[in-house]
Order: sequence, then structure tokens, then C-alpha cells
Amino acid sequence: MKFFKVAAILAFLLVAPALSAADRSLSADDIAKIRDVHKRYEATWLKGDADGVRSLFTDDCVLLPHHGGRPRVGKKELDEFWFAPGGPATTVTKLIVSIEQIGGDGEIAYVWGTDEVAWTTVQDGKTTSSANKGTFLNILKKQPNGEWKITHHMWDDPVPTQ
Repeated sequence: MKFFKVAAILAFLLVAPALSAADRSLSADDIAKIRDVHKRYEATWLKGDADGVRSLFTDDCVLLPHHGGRPRVGKKELDEFWFAPGGPATTVTKLIVSIEQIGGDGEIAYVWGTDEVAWTTVQDGKTTSSANKGTFLNILKKQPNGEWKITHHMWDDPVPTQ
């Protein structure tokens, strides 16, 4: 009888983590909200809505720029990187975010995929157009109100040819 009690306890200890993880997987509602964050990311950039872009990120967000650029931590550094006062006027003219995979545990999620972006920059009266295709990885955290926000954003694109 003692053997069966020990076996039952061991079986429970082996199965319990799997049952717990199953309860914490992303729901269909979570996945829909995460997809919506990425659609709003596209839309706010295309509208030139800096506040809309900012609203998709947590206050302690981390940007991990392409080509090994210095990480930018927090919304202040996000602003300095993307929306620097006195910087050249930049307009995003195309942004297509294509999600390849979403995963997570119901509190933290990851999203990766590809993106296509094009923009114009005006500096000293001269307009320059640029575009590229690349990859991205986002980590999102579920907020107490059920909303999902980006905590970490990493992207890369082909190294420019000289």
C-alpha cells in the first residue's frame, strides 16, 4: 500500500506541471488581441501617430535596433530613437507586418515574422526615400486590464551594400 501512495504522489508531481501549463496557454482572445496590437502598430505608423505608436509599448520597453545598434530602454529612449525633436521629418509610407508565429503562456507572449517598410525623410529641403524588408521579434506582456503591450521589440534587415 505504501508503494502505491508513493507512486501516486510521484505521478501527480510529474503531471501537475503539464496541467498547470495547459491552463496558462494563450487563449483565442489573447491571440486576437496580440494580432490587433500588430495591426495598430502598422496603422499608427502609417498615420504618423507617434502617441499611438508609444501607447503600444510598456513604460519599461526595450528596443533592440537592427545591425547591433545600442539597446534603447524605456519610453524616453524610444522617443529619442524614433521621434527625436529636431530630427529630420520622417514619414512612413509603407509598413506591412506579417506574423509567422505567436506563442506564450497567457501572461507573456512572443511574436515573430517579417516586415516591409518604406519611408521618406526630409532634411535641408532634400527628400530621401528608403525601403527594406526584414525580420522582427516582439515580446508582449498582458496588462492587468487584459490589454497586451510590447515590452521588447527587435528587428533586422539586410546589411546595406556599399
